[in-house]
Amino acid sequence: MTKLTPILAGIFSLALPVAVPAHHSFVVHYVGERIISVTGVVEEFRFRNPHGIIFVNGTSSDGNSGSWKIETNSPNILRRRGWTDKSISPGDEVIIEGYPARDGSNAMRIFRVRFADGSEMIGQRPSADNE
Repeated sequence: MTKLTPILAGIFSLALPVAVPAHHSFVVHYVGERIISVTGVVEEFRFRNPHGIIFVNGTSSDGNSGSWKIETNSPNILRRRGWTDKSISPGDEVIIEGYPARDGSNAMRIFRVRFADGSEMIGQRPSADNE
């Protein structure tokens, strides 16, 4: 047993550097003190780890038009909030509110999705709870 412990420690220490950079901090990439909206049509919805992604062709409340990449939480968190892989479909007309990218690109972290019929889905709680 004592010979196995250093071997396991060595294996763990080699695996750790690979796993740590895989996740990024919300505050590094998004402005948590500000919410913008993007109005447009869903092009694609990827409901997969580590974060879901919604691609929307639309215009932001800041006037930026084009293709938007909108990051969601993980599917596990979204499922707890009532989402499924069928919650959003290409062609859906949406207004998505979220936290803008710090680099000024057409990207944001989702807060809420509003659909043309008036229904909505919460993607993320206010910035104090950003995962």
